[in-house]
Amino acid sequence: MSDHHTYGTSTHAADELVRLVSDRLGLFFTERDSDYRGVYHLAGIPNGQIETLTQR
Repeated sequence: MSDHHTYGTSTHAADELVRLVSDRLGLFFTERDSDYRGVYHLAGIPNGQIETLTQR
């Protein structure tokens, strides 16, 4: 079973949010771009993925 987490914020810029989350979780995030969701960052974990995104 996979486990998916999405973290969002309207307070931090995307790069700031990635730095904060990656520092605390020890993960490496890659930047992605979606016409629907905009810029977001994705990190893989053993049973899923973690995404960070900012509110448009």
